[in-house]
Amino acid sequence: MPFWIACIDHFSKATGLDEEKRQAHLKSANAAFALMDDWRFARIRHVKARRNEIDSAISFVRNTALRRPIASLRASAAARNAAGALRVVLTASCRGYRDDQLPDLLSHAIFDIAAVRVRFPFDFGTLACFHPGDEEAAGDDPFVLMLERAAQRTGHAKEVQELYADVELLYDDIERPQAISPADWFVEMDDSNARVYYAAQHAFHAR
Repeated sequence: MPFWIACIDHFSKATGLDEEKRQAHLKSANAAFALMDDWRFARIRHVKARRNEIDSAISFVRNTALRRPIASLRASAAARNAAGALRVVLTASCRGYRDDQLPDLLSHAIFDIAAVRVRFPFDFGTLACFHPGDEEAAGDDPFVLMLERAAQRTGHAKEVQELYADVELLYDDIERPQAISPADWFVEMDDSNARVYYAAQHAFHAR
């Protein structure tokens, strides 16, 4: 939650978001985890309007992360990966998934969270252009093959190994993970994630 709130605050100021909308997103994020926990365990009635407000606060950081001047910040890719984990939690809290689907969803969410923690420079949606397809995967995990391909093509093999290592740490201590560091998220890095994303979009629509 602190990382999500920090992104809302910084992104909204950097892009000139209306102050009323900024405050609304911050309010939703601050209340989100308590509400989602209560919805999941049926302690209070699920209210669709509150769900939509939380979803809007998630969408804000996910979509704004690809815009200038946000796209070149270290937080850009991390915000999109964090949004992936947040969406899983939100949908699960509203009973949008069957219970038997939750283990697979959790495994993907852990990758999203680990990507934030290790400052992985790409969001997984961007790397979908390296996905091998189910047929080509031939029994291997297509998500892992996607990461391996991306590592080779982008020269980020070290970062992928750091990601794997943190995923293992999270699995070992999922109930008590260390807090995500608040430092250095809003420094200028480069816009590689956004450039790969838009290149993949252009290639897809040019087919």
